[in-house]
Amino acid sequence: YFESESAITRQMVIDRGIDPKRMVIMPVTTVQEFRTQAIRVLDDYLTVDESDRPPMFLCLDSLGMLSTTKEVEDTAEGKETRDMTRAQVLKAAFRVLTLKLGRAKIPMVVTNHTYDVVGSMFPTKEMGGGTGLKYAASSIVYLSKKKEKDGTEVIGNIIHCKNHKSRLTKENKMVDVRLTYDKGLDRYYGLLDLALKYGIFKSVSTRIELPDGSKTFGKTINNNPEKYFTEDVMKQLDESARKEFSYGGGNEDD
Repeated sequence: YFESESAITRQMVIDRGIDPKRMVIMPVTTVQEFRTQAIRVLDDYLTVDESDRPPMFLCLDSLGMLSTTKEVEDTAEGKETRDMTRAQVLKAAFRVLTLKLGRAKIPMVVTNHTYDVVGSMFPTKEMGGGTGLKYAASSIVYLSKKKEKDGTEVIGNIIHCKNHKSRLTKENKMVDVRLTYDKGLDRYYGLLDLALKYGIFKSVSTRIELPDGSKTFGKTINNNPEKYFTEDVMKQLDESARKEFSYGGGNEDD
C-alpha cells in the first residue's frame, strides 16, 4: 500500500478487519520514489517461481499528492518555478509498471484527484497527472457522492461510480453503491432494481413478487436482503449483471 497522504495507520487497518501481517504500508513522497519502490517489489515477486507466488495486490493512494524530485528541490531552494516535468515522469513510470504488472499478474488500484475543465460547453471532470495513466489504465471510474439520510440524520453516503474508461465492461455506465457509517459497504444495494429489470423479481402493484410466488414489499427485502437474495437468485443476478455491463453480454449465443 503506497501511501502519499499520511492518512492511514496500522490501527485503522486493524479496526477495519484487515490482517496487518498481510499488508505493508510504504510512505512515498515523489513519483520517482514510488516508481523505484514499486519496481523493486515487482522484480522481487517475479524472481519467485510462479507456482509459489502468493496473491498480491498493489494500491497507490494517491497519485495526486505525489510530488517530483524537481519540485521538492525547487521548494527547498525557495524557487517559484512551475514543475513542467511531472506529466512526463508519470507517463514513463506507468509505461514500465504496466508491463511488469501484466507479467506478474498483479492488479493495481490508483486513486487520483479530478478537476473541473475550464472553458468547456458542459461541466466536465478531468483527471490530473497528464495522459500517461489514462492510456495505461484498464479501467477508470469517476466517483462522486451524496448524503444518505435516515430522516434528518446523515447515516452515510451514496457513491456514484461512472465507468469513464474500461477494456472489460461497457463505458459510461453508472452504478450507485451505499456506504454507511455503521455497517460499511452495502453489498446488496441496487440489486433489487437489477432483479426487477431482468424479471428475476416482478413488480405487482405496490409489492414485489418473488420466484416462489410470494409477495412482499421492496423495503422488507432491503431490510433483510440475506433472506431474499438466495444463492439461486444471486446466480441469476450474476448472469443479469454480465448482460448489463459486459461487452457483448446481451448476445444469447455468447
